[in-house]
Amino acid sequence: MWFVVRATTRERFVLCMNNGMPVHVQHSNTIVKVVPLGSSLEETLKITSDKFGAEIVELQSLKGAVIDDVHVLRDWDTIVAVMKDYTEGPASPERCAHEAGQPPHDSASEPADFVLRRTAYCLLPDAASRCDWVKLNVGGKVFATTRATLTSDRGSMLATMFEPGWSSITDGGGAYLIDRSPEYFEPLLNFLRHGKLIINEGVNPQGVLEEAKFFGISKAIEPLEALMQSEELSSSGHFTRKEFLRMLSSTSSASMLRCQGIDLENVDLSYFDLRNINFKCANLRGCNLSNCDLSNCVLERADLSNANLDGAIIQCVYMQRVNLEGATMRGCTMGERLGNITNMEGANLKGVLFDNSQMNGINLRLASLKGAFLRSCNLRYAIMAGTDLENCDLTGSDLQHANLRGSNLAGVIFDNIIAPLHMSQTVNVTVQAAPLTLPPQGPLPPPAPPPN
Repeated sequence: MWFVVRATTRERFVLCMNNGMPVHVQHSNTIVKVVPLGSSLEETLKITSDKFGAEIVELQSLKGAVIDDVHVLRDWDTIVAVMKDYTEGPASPERCAHEAGQPPHDSASEPADFVLRRTAYCLLPDAASRCDWVKLNVGGKVFATTRATLTSDRGSMLATMFEPGWSSITDGGGAYLIDRSPEYFEPLLNFLRHGKLIINEGVNPQGVLEEAKFFGISKAIEPLEALMQSEELSSSGHFTRKEFLRMLSSTSSASMLRCQGIDLENVDLSYFDLRNINFKCANLRGCNLSNCDLSNCVLERADLSNANLDGAIIQCVYMQRVNLEGATMRGCTMGERLGNITNMEGANLKGVLFDNSQMNGINLRLASLKGAFLRSCNLRYAIMAGTDLENCDLTGSDLQHANLRGSNLAGVIFDNIIAPLHMSQTVNVTVQAAPLTLPPQGPLPPPAPPPN
């Protein structure tokens, strides 16, 4: 960690901690040098003294409190270092200018109190410390945040407003007055805090986008424009492959694309990167999604009946009550990743072809898999409690540690499975054969006579 040290004509130094990066602050009669922070107060004083060739005896806060431990310093704190000569008595303008590397001032043209006026900015109680708490009165609503949050986007208007030298009008409570809509400003303030764009229900994204453009918060403009475009597309009719590809190419794969209720029936989207897309309640019947990456998607209540998802990556996907009846999902990757699982709770999976898929840890609780094919699948640690597996083919599947409590296993084919050892203790496996239907026959012949 390093300090930026400013030597002023009052024989004081201002040290601005900047989390490892030097801060070059321009001020009249200042000398800027970078000094490393020592492990102790004594070491820091010695390093700073050696750097400037003068003995520094103490560190003070801007309000005059003496600092006796360097570990209390925080990022962007502004600290005053006092030289020995200053503690012994007032300094003359000529000596201050000489030791600060500046030409001497003419006492006839310079007032006697020039030192105090030149260093007034450094000694103000509300100087630009990055950890200062500030209040904003935006359209009548007061927000409290730190100066570091408001200046996190260096090119924005907010960063300019709270840099040194900027003056703004305040209300009676000391809050800075900003004549904008608080409803649209709040999502942007949260974005500056944690870098994620979260818009509450009922807030128009168009209004938030206009505020982002007004304040110059460039990092929020791109995801807001993508959000607006996706909402416009989801409200229109059926999409073609070309239209959907145009929408994808204009957005980042890292941002959530909202496509709720979109109609992509029978559209070929094979090999597309569809990560982080919200397909809730979307119409994807007969859609070709083979070899797609659907990681972190939302497919809740979406219709994917008869869709082709062979070889798709479906990790960490929210698929509660999805309709996949008759779909093909051979060789899919749906296993657990980084502690997150794919959730297919209550899904309609009748007749789905899952052969050779990785499904370890998947949640299939209360799902219907009647007549589904799960041959040679990895179902380790799968949650299948209450699942309807009637007439399901599990030939060669790995069911170690799978939870099958309360499942319907009537007619299930378990040939060559790697079964859990505790299965008989946790599951009442009642495999019933289908009833045998005999062709109609004539009257039975009379019984043979007993032998003599």
